[in-house]
Amino acid sequence: MSTASPLTAAGYKDFIDESCWTPFDVDYPLRSADFDKYMLSKLLSEKELLSYNDGEDPAFEVVTLPLGFVSGDTLLGRVTEALEVAVSPVSGDESRFGFMRLLQTVAGSVPLVHVDDVCAALVFCMARPYPVSGRFLCAAAYPNIHDVVDHYASKYPHLDLLRETEEVARVQPERNKLGELRFRYRYGMEEILDGNVQWAARLGHLDESKLSAQHKDMNPIID
Repeated sequence: MSTASPLTAAGYKDFIDESCWTPFDVDYPLRSADFDKYMLSKLLSEKELLSYNDGEDPAFEVVTLPLGFVSGDTLLGRVTEALEVAVSPVSGDESRFGFMRLLQTVAGSVPLVHVDDVCAALVFCMARPYPVSGRFLCAAAYPNIHDVVDHYASKYPHLDLLRETEEVARVQPERNKLGELRFRYRYGMEEILDGNVQWAARLGHLDESKLSAQHKDMNPIID
C-alpha cells in the first residue's frame, strides 16, 4: 500500500481507506530518495489508470488493488526480498527489518495479504457478473510491527528477535470495500506469518533446527 498512506503533517488519519494517497510533502523517519521514487512511480501510474474511468463512455472499467505486504507460504523456489523482510525479526537481518519499520511508518501498520488471496482478489474483480471500477484496498489484516514481532515471539520464545523500540501507530481500515462485494480472505495474520517462516525454513534462509524450542537444550553449558 505504498500509494495509499494515511500519513498527514499532524501524524496519521484516523483510518486508512481508498481516499488515501501517499503525500510527498510530509517528512517522516527512515524516508529515502529511492523509496520515494518507487512510490511516486506507482502512485502516478495508478492515478493515470483510474482516470480512464472518468472518460466519456469508457469501453471497460479500471480496478486497482493497492496491496498490503504480500507474503505467506508459496511454491516459489527462491528467497525473495519480500520474504527476507517478512522473517527479518526472526533472522536478525537488521537491514531488512529496517524496511519493515519503513512500511510501518508509511502505512501506519504492516498491512498483510497472502499471495494466494491477491490472485483470488484479482480474479474476483475480473469475474464479477456486473461491473465494478475504482480503487479497493487489498489486505487481510493491519497489525503493527509490534504485533508482528509479538506473534513470532509467541511461536519462538527461545529466540532473540529484532524489535521496534519506539511506540508506533496501528491505523485500521474504515471499511472493507472488497468484503462488501463478498470477497473473503482465506488467510489471516497468523497463517501469513507462520507461512513466511515455513517457506524461509524450507529454502534454508532460516535454520529450521534453531526454530525448535529444544534447540537450546541441545547445547548444555558444561562447567
